Amino acid sequence: MYDGEIYDDVNLTKRKTITNGVKYDFYIYNMLSLEKKFSNKKFGKGETVISQIKDYKLQDEESGELLDVKLKCSKKLDDSLEGLESNESKEIFKKCIDELEKRGLTKVSSK
Repeated sequence: MYDGEIYDDVNLTKRKTITNGVKYDFYIYNMLSLEKKFSNKKFGKGETVISQIKDYKLQDEESGELLDVKLKCSKKLDDSLEGLESNESKEIFKKCIDELEKRGLTKVSSK
């Protein structure tokens, strides 16, 4: 498996893997710094998880393909998205997504 960090300032990592004999490349966007920035340091620290939200892609500069993007966020933010008081966390998550969309992230319809 190849682990290459693409851009230092945006915490984007490209992973090249082979899954069940098929090439599978994808990106991981680490959103912790954005979470911390938009939440005044309430989120963006501690344990991390891959978000349940999986309907984003990013164009690969090498191949031109749209690759899946896995959003790595704090467990605290991901858990609170489903909680009773999720308004603040949804707002923070949306701000993070808006910033990533400015950097090329593309929303695709969920399957």
